[in-house]
This record gives sequence, structure tokens and C-alpha cells, in this order.
Amino acid sequence: MYYSHVRETDGQKEPVIDHLREVAEMSADFARPFGAEGWAWVMGFAHDIGKYSAGFQRRLLENGSRVDHSTAGAFVLDRSNLPLLSYCVAGHHRGLPDGGTKGDPEDAATLCSRLRKASEGGLPPFDEYRNDVVLEEPQKPALLCKDIPPKEQCYALSFLTRMLFSCLVDADFLCTERFMNNEERVRSSIDGLDALRDALEEKIASFYPSQSDINALRCSVLDACLQVSRGPKGVYSLTVPTGGGKTYASLRFALNHASCIGNDMQRVIYCIPYTSIIDQNAAVFRDVLGGRNVLEHHANFDFDDETEEGRALRLATENWDAPVIVTTNVQFFESLYGSRTSRCRKLHSIAGSVIVLDEAQMLPTKQLVPCVKALAELVKHYGCTVVLCTATQPSLNDFFLECGCEVHEIVPDAVELAEKLRRVTYRYLEKLGDEELADRLCEEPQVLCIVNSRKQARAVYERISGEGSFHLSTLMHPAHRGRVLQEIRRRLSAGEPCRVISTSLIEAGVDVDFPVVYRSLAGIDSMIQAAGRANRNARKSAEESFVYLFEPAESYAVPPDIHQKAAVSRGIMRDLAKRAACDTGTEEEKEGGRCEGVACDIGSLDVMTRYFDDLYGLRKENLDASEVYACLSKYPNPRSIPFETAAQRFQMIEDGSLPVVVPDDAVADDIDAVRYGKPSRGTFRRLGRYSVGVYKQDLESLMRAGAVESIGKDMYILVDQSRYSEEAGLSCAVEGGAGLFY
Repeated sequence: MYYSHVRETDGQKEPVIDHLREVAEMSADFARPFGAEGWAWVMGFAHDIGKYSAGFQRRLLENGSRVDHSTAGAFVLDRSNLPLLSYCVAGHHRGLPDGGTKGDPEDAATLCSRLRKASEGGLPPFDEYRNDVVLEEPQKPALLCKDIPPKEQCYALSFLTRMLFSCLVDADFLCTERFMNNEERVRSSIDGLDALRDALEEKIASFYPSQSDINALRCSVLDACLQVSRGPKGVYSLTVPTGGGKTYASLRFALNHASCIGNDMQRVIYCIPYTSIIDQNAAVFRDVLGGRNVLEHHANFDFDDETEEGRALRLATENWDAPVIVTTNVQFFESLYGSRTSRCRKLHSIAGSVIVLDEAQMLPTKQLVPCVKALAELVKHYGCTVVLCTATQPSLNDFFLECGCEVHEIVPDAVELAEKLRRVTYRYLEKLGDEELADRLCEEPQVLCIVNSRKQARAVYERISGEGSFHLSTLMHPAHRGRVLQEIRRRLSAGEPCRVISTSLIEAGVDVDFPVVYRSLAGIDSMIQAAGRANRNARKSAEESFVYLFEPAESYAVPPDIHQKAAVSRGIMRDLAKRAACDTGTEEEKEGGRCEGVACDIGSLDVMTRYFDDLYGLRKENLDASEVYACLSKYPNPRSIPFETAAQRFQMIEDGSLPVVVPDDAVADDIDAVRYGKPSRGTFRRLGRYSVGVYKQDLESLMRAGAVESIGKDMYILVDQSRYSEEAGLSCAVEGGAGLFY
């Protein structure tokens, strides 16, 4: 008898054949929604045949030397002309490898190198598997029975392999876990999408009849979402300005579409760029749908809750076994292009889902092509629907059309809706120095100013600091920013003086309402998002609420991405400014040098379309900057797919910063846990709430000054606490006293 596992609690041994059958059946179930159950079953049945060796049995039963047991199944499947499944079996512990070439060195981790080793007798004999295992030729996946254009075939095969890999590793984990624990895991939710849809509809019923003009507009959006949700699966856009109620509207579309007869969909997945928006949306969803039905999965969410619900949700993050998932763009897309088992395990759960991209304009242009290609693949071959949800809709229709998908707008007249929900008047000031900017801000009892540079945020703040003045930047840790925002909201509500200087962290998803906003020139989408912090609750008319757009007269270093977006916006805004005269302010104000700027309506959908068309046109050679899609769509043969290379290349955020923890009583135990090598599951999540991201050159300056020390791999702690202030956060001053606030 050959064994696969030994249970620690009672010494019970699991025969390999039992494990293979169970994994094969579960893998097939996972792959059934996309018609690949035949391949998945064979893959599952072959994945551990390398355990039919004396070497592995010594390792298992006698604590012998480590044995490569995964290459055996990969070798057998490759010899059966199933090379895509060979990747999955070879990588079911360490991750999907690169295919490589026949000339790879012996110690290379590529599939070709491992298969060559197996062909040359470099594996422990495992022929005994033939007594238990018969691998019959499986039915082809549905994808391979379709007429796929030649230019799309390579990418489609690589995507299918990763989805099958997900089925295998999740089934392997679950079956092993069940045997070792001697019980099935508790699911986070047993409610179906029909029940969740009914719960939402009961909540939405309370919005009718509408009691105000703004609520009538929101209800019209809700009505459109319900009507269009009965349509076929595909790609949709939901273009709703700030204040239009897109959170409930998108959820109504998603749940009704998913549960519509004939769609047979499994879950709703919300992908959101900022954790601040996730917190807000997930709270709304939990309130309506129940806590066990909503899974938050992102770096800042703490799963150390040891209740049954907390444990079930924590386990559900591994494979997204929940009806509603709220996650980040980073988690979603880096999983789709990942190679590690932990990243890929959840992928099969995406099949048959409604995927809502909230703030869709935040897709990074450097990864735009691989993002769109992945979404289109999910729609065409994996039973998904994608919803591009935002107030500032990017021009993605041409990209989806290239993939054979057309984008359908849900709102019947998005232009009219945008006009009816217009709440501000834009004025273009062109150049504005810090001193004049500070003077203008001091004239306003309540005002928000957003700039592109942390250094400028600090400089302007120092000119206006005093009672009711606040500074926000990423040099303040998240818990600190949360406290400041709470006080800002209190002052705004109470009508007390409140002047805020912030970087862009406040402009999307943060619920604040200022009568006046100043925004340094950036992408038009960013400036419109900033305008969403002005007159948010429609207390004034649009003609009485101003958003001033300006360029700093001083020179500040900003990332090239922001610089280029600002340049595109500048060209469009100057065209708009030519059509309008400087017709605000009295003659005396103009003579005194105080001109209120040129009318510049950047809020129209036509302007937004032009902006994204110009931006994508300018960057057309750089929309797959890391050549992720290129390397997955042009490999020479199925045995040379560069899975690991693509995963390493694909990064949604190119940050390059390292965390510096600011000591606080709330995380004292967690700091000690990292320092002494004993962190728990939630340690790094909690420390993240008290960490500031610092770039390498700034970190080196702090290290030289003895201000920080290392407490673990790539993690540091601030030891000179005089460098952290309640007003401005962390100071990265170098010798000579110059501050670095980029």
C-alpha cells in the first residue's frame, strides 16, 4: 500500500489512490463551469503519482530525505501529449514554472529541464502507480472546440492552463485539509445569489417614491440597472457622476444579472483601487446582505477574529468561496497573472462571476492591454460579465472590440445624467504660486486643496497652519490619516473653520463635502474626482460652488506618469479656455490682480473621452510596458509558455517603497512579534495601519541618521520619534535640514 498523507492527531494513513480520486473529482467540479472537467479530472488523477515510489514513502513514514514527487505526473502527462496539464502538475506545490527550452541547464526550474531529468531516469522509480491508475484520453475542453483566431490562440491556451492550475491546487489543498483535520471546512455562506438579490431589493424598495430631485435621479439609475441586468453576459459600462448612487446601482445590476434565468452565475466580485473605498462599500454590502456573505480580501483587513464567522471568512480568502467578494485591483489582476499557488488558487472561482471594476479609470496604462485581455478572456470563455463603473469612464471600447467584445452602456442617456448631476463650476487659473495659493485658502472658511507632491503639500500647509488647518499625505500612516479625516468631517458638519492641504489620497472614495476645492493640474479624471469632494451633498447650486484648477508656479518633482497626464489635460483645457472669457469678478478685483479664472468645463463626457483617447494614443507603444501580454501570446510552442516570467513582470503598482513602522501602543505586541520572529496571521496587516512607505534614498538617509532600524526582512521601525509629528507625519530630512517630501 502506498500512502499520500499521515494524520498527525491519530496516525491514520491515507492511500494515494484515495487522494487522487478525491482531487480528480473535485478538480473536475471546479472546471465544469468552463467546460474543462475532462482535463481537470485526468490532471487531478495524475498529480501525485510520484508518491508511488519507495523514496517518497520513506520520506512520509520514516522522515527520510525530500523527494521530487510532482515531476513524475508532469512527465506522464507530457508523454500523453497533454503539455498544458504537465505545467499544472509540475507546479502544484511551488507554482507554475516557465516552459523553457531543451537547452536549459540541469538545475533550471523550467518545465523542460524537469522533464528532461525525468526522461533520463533522474526520478525515483514510480511505476507502481500503474497498478492503481489508468489515465484514459480525456474529453477536450470547450475552449479547444471553438474557432479561436490564430493571433489569440497562444494567450487563450496560457489562460486556460492557469485556470486549470487553480482547479488542481485548490482541490489538492481542500482534500488534504479535510483528511488532516478529519472534517469538512465550514463555509462562510450558504445563501444563494437569489436570496441576496431579494435582500437588496427589499432595501432598495425603501428608496421609492423618491422624496427629492436628486433621489429621483438616483432611482432612475437604479431602474436602468434593473432593466439592463436581464440582458446577456458581456461587457457593460455604468457611467454615473459622483452622487448618483452607483454603489447600490452597480450591486443591483450585478445581483439581478447573476441570478437571471439562463445566466447561472456563481458570485459577484468587486475590484476597487483603494482600500478606503473598499471599507465603505463592504460596509454597505454587509449591512444589506449580511456579514457572512461578503468577503473583504485585501492587505489591510484583519482576519484574526476567532469567531466561527471570522474563521470561515479567513479560510474563504484562500479560494474566494463566498457569494460577494470585495477586493483590490492589485489582488485581482496580479492573481490572474500570478504563478504562485497562493495567488492562483482562487482563479477558478472567478468563472461565472459578475466582475465590477469600481473606478475603472484607475487601471494603470502600463498594464492596460494585459488587464483588458484578461477581462475579455473571462467574458468570452469563462461565463463572466464585466461592469466598468465610474464617474470618469475611460475609453476602453476600442480595446474590447479588438478582443471581440463590445461595451454596452447601462444608463440610457449618460450625457443628460451628467448634466443633471453637475454640482460645481470649474475655473482654470493657470499659474499659481504657493504664497498666493495660501492667501486664497486663508480667505475661505472651509476649503480643500489637492496637490501632486508631498513636498508641496507640506510647503503650503506651513503657510496656513493654525486652528482648523490640516495636512494629509502618505507620510502619515493610515491610522493617523483616519483620525485626521474624522476631525475634518466633524468640523465640516459643524460649520467650523476647516482648511485641508492634501495629496491625491483624498480625491477618490473619501466622503467629505467642501464648498470650495483647489486642484493642482493632473489628469482630467483625477481633477473630476477631486471635484467630487466639492458640494457633494448639493447644498449649493453648481454656479455657487467652485473648483479651481491651477499649475504650481514653483517647480516640484512629480512622477512622470502624473507629469504626462497633466500635459494632456493642459492641452485640452487651453482649448476649452479659448472658448470662454474671464468673466468673473468685479473690475476692481481684476485691477487688483485677483482674477477668478477662465470657465473650463472639464466635466462633460466628451472631454473625458477626448482625454483618454489622447492619453492612450500618446502611450500606445507603452500599454503593455512590461510585455506581459506579448510574452504570453507569442511563445513558439505549448512547452515554452513563460508563466513565471509573466508573473514577475506583471505589477499593478510600481511603488518601490519600504514600510517604516511608527511605534504606537496599539501595535507594541506586533512589533515585538516581528522583532523576535514570531508574527501571527494578522501581525503585518495591523502593522500596515501604522506604517509609512519610504523610498530607498529616504530610508538610507534615516538609517544614516540613526532614526530607523531594521526589525525584519524589508521592515523598519522609527526609533527617533521626534521625526514624526501629528501635523505632518514623517520627516525624511537629510543632512543640512532639507526635507524630501516627494
